[in-house]
Amino acid sequence: MSKIKRVRLVFLSVFFWNTFVFANTSELYLNLQYINNKQVLLYKIMNWWNINDNVDELNPCHKKIKYERIGNIEVKYNKISKELTFLFKNSFANLVDIIKECKNCYGPTYLKNTFLNKDYFRHSKVKNIKKELSQLNKIVFKNVKQAEARKIIVMEKNILLLLEGNIGGLLLKNNNIALHQAGDFFRSCSAKKKEDFPITFTISNHKTGVILLESIVIWNKE
Repeated sequence: MSKIKRVRLVFLSVFFWNTFVFANTSELYLNLQYINNKQVLLYKIMNWWNINDNVDELNPCHKKIKYERIGNIEVKYNKISKELTFLFKNSFANLVDIIKECKNCYGPTYLKNTFLNKDYFRHSKVKNIKKELSQLNKIVFKNVKQAEARKIIVMEKNILLLLEGNIGGLLLKNNNIALHQAGDFFRSCSAKKKEDFPITFTISNHKTGVILLESIVIWNKE
């Protein structure tokens, strides 16, 4: 094993040891990751990929990935401004990247909100998401009536965050798994069209299955 690979592996091992050892069992249960609908520990996949090239049959390239977390949202409502806020208690999907960083390259640039449930947000508006979900600390819904806010607050502990996409490679900058193919990669996958990398972010009530908000990634060159 080369010196560079050993250093990368030690760094990853220390990082993920600190991340998971200090998390309690219930928190791990509520923070789930799947590849091809099979539950996995994503950090182990990343560790493996760092020291193995793409010839192995376990190669994760282009496989479907799902990242979900329950109970990570605290709901706040301001009666005066009529703003309802989803506050993220902890970072979400911190092991994957969905937004390109390279300039003047074609890739995903933001998540566009395509659905907002009018049973809960009849006249509301919410901004598109223009950063990594792992960097997102809140989502603000404007013009929410108090009666609507009550219905959301009741379901607070059941709010499910769900990110879905396909694996495009292992990024050079931070070792995260990219759900696209734009930028510099430590482990790259065979080239595919953007249609092969749909990314959706959904917020729902995991008990009832009711979707509150749905967003899809938009690709641009800018």
